Amino acid sequence: MADSLKADLRKAAKHPRSRPWMAVAAELPATVAAHALWGDSPAAAVGLTMAAGVLTAATWWAGAGTSAARRIHATLSTGAGTSYLVLATVTDPLDPGLLSTLVIGGAVAAGGWNIRQALRINPDAKNGEQQAATETGVLVKAIGNAKVALRGKPKVEPNKVTAPLQLAPGEVTADELGNRIKHIAAELGVSPNAVKIIQDPDHADRATLVVVPQDMLKNATLWPGPSALGGSITDPVVVGLYEDGEITQLWFPWATGRNATHFLIAGMNGSGKSAGMSVAITEVLTRCDVIVWAIDPSKGLQTFAPFLPYLDWVEMTAAGGEAMIDALTQVITARATEMGRYGFKNWTPEVYQELGMPYMVVWIEEAARFFRDGTEMEGLVMEARSAGISVIISLQRPSATSMPTDVREQLGGSFVFGVKGSTTADMALPEDVRDAGARPEVWQNRRPGYAYLVAPGVDEERYPFPMRTYLIDDEQITAVLALAQRPSADPVTAQAAGEAYANRTRYDADTTLTSADTQSTVQEPIVMTQEETDARQEVLLARQVDREIEAALGDDPDDDGYVPDVDGEQELRPVEQTWSFGQAPAGPKDEKSKEEATEELLRMLDEYRQQELEFVGPKHFQPYGKGSRIGRSRSWVSAKLGDLVDEGIHLAETDRGGEYRLLYPEMATADTR
Repeated sequence: MADSLKADLRKAAKHPRSRPWMAVAAELPATVAAHALWGDSPAAAVGLTMAAGVLTAATWWAGAGTSAARRIHATLSTGAGTSYLVLATVTDPLDPGLLSTLVIGGAVAAGGWNIRQALRINPDAKNGEQQAATETGVLVKAIGNAKVALRGKPKVEPNKVTAPLQLAPGEVTADELGNRIKHIAAELGVSPNAVKIIQDPDHADRATLVVVPQDMLKNATLWPGPSALGGSITDPVVVGLYEDGEITQLWFPWATGRNATHFLIAGMNGSGKSAGMSVAITEVLTRCDVIVWAIDPSKGLQTFAPFLPYLDWVEMTAAGGEAMIDALTQVITARATEMGRYGFKNWTPEVYQELGMPYMVVWIEEAARFFRDGTEMEGLVMEARSAGISVIISLQRPSATSMPTDVREQLGGSFVFGVKGSTTADMALPEDVRDAGARPEVWQNRRPGYAYLVAPGVDEERYPFPMRTYLIDDEQITAVLALAQRPSADPVTAQAAGEAYANRTRYDADTTLTSADTQSTVQEPIVMTQEETDARQEVLLARQVDREIEAALGDDPDDDGYVPDVDGEQELRPVEQTWSFGQAPAGPKDEKSKEEATEELLRMLDEYRQQELEFVGPKHFQPYGKGSRIGRSRSWVSAKLGDLVDEGIHLAETDRGGEYRLLYPEMATADTR
């Protein structure tokens, strides 16, 4: 019983609400002792008075970071307590009047602090839940009590507050916190774009709340000039400023040799995406090892006017754009083959230094028009990166009806300006960036140049931060590009691009249009008639058919002699097999043995060596199955090619799936000797 009573007394003495009463009770012994020592000393009285004043002033100064009510309450309490101590010391602390004052006044003071504590927190709450909610402050209403607590002291900077948060396990996630951004913003009285939730990639129960209350992007910043005039395309491309004043930069090829990046540019009419991309393209064209091909079948000269003399190839009609896209399929293969011949897996500055092959940026404005017309770009975006080509696809809404999802999946970077609604924003930005607070639908087209940048090389914590592209005009573009060193396309690229590239329209510095073959000033028809469009389509189709024939038969037999001439007038050979509905075709029924099929496959490899092919794959051994030359299935052929790669005598592996490098064993043996 005694031990229990002592424990209760000890617990009561430690209780937060007991402390004001203990301070009042301590006044009596303190004043009795002080009176006994200094009651008759005038100097001591003066010293105690000055000490009381200093302590009261210190209380007011220390309360600067608290609310006004708390500051006043604490200062008055300190002043009253120290004043009583001075008065009782110089008079008689046991005087009935002073004792009555101490009892009544002390009870009021201590009770006042008890009431304040009771209204602020519940000291008996378990695990500090109520305390955590109070410390979190603004999140209490928006999220709820006991779900989020501060993990450390918030970092306060000019126009930016960063608060590390601890999420209650099992009660709330960072994604759910992101869904409450509008409520948090409403409680704070700021724009939803001012609040970001940054997830901790290593701890699911942690996040960081970032609040930028004032929009520092309202006033556009003039373009300060090229960031790396005469530098390499591997250097960062600076396009604008983030809301906290940091520069916004992106990369096309990564400086350490990482593969190139394609970009999706999304934004509604008037959002400033074309003007923003003009900044990026101006930066690109100031570099010494890159060329730009550009297409815009809608706005044409409105977008390209200041760039015309500096673009290696530009098309401003739908037919011309399709011709360029078609030529790119050949350019990719030719560039990749040439780089592979010299041991380059990806484009690096050394490719330009050793082979004279510049990097390529293909800028396609209003790309949705080509997708609607059935222009295929899947192969383009899937294969272009390793050939040193970045594709920029710009459109208003990246929906499944505007562009194939296979194309969208290959675009590693997203540059998203203001969009019409949240559905479009969900299509253009990754889900985690949306959860972190990216809201381009808030701007729509009311704030041109505002954007979010998500791309390799960019700090992931920057993804949900708004930025604004620099303000640039045609005079600045023309003046800077006139000083820049401009490379030309290498012979491999130019030859692979074919007739469409050779006959492209050229533009001089006075923006006159010049024919590539006559060098006379001519006016290119920007708006084509239906007859002209049909004629261009027929030419394009003829080129594609010629390529397919060449792929099937090889080169012109009159040039190299190993492909026989084909007489278009000769009669067809008699039909060797006939089909009947519901029946299998007549012909050989048995598969060849594995040994026979292997011998035939090796004979075909020898034939391809005579044709001087560099790469082969399963497609070179079609058709498959019973009655074919090899007489085995496609899966058998693929597996056998894999075995030959492992042996390392006939085939070698490449970085492209389903394609192998054809080796020449006789030559290898001779070299070894």
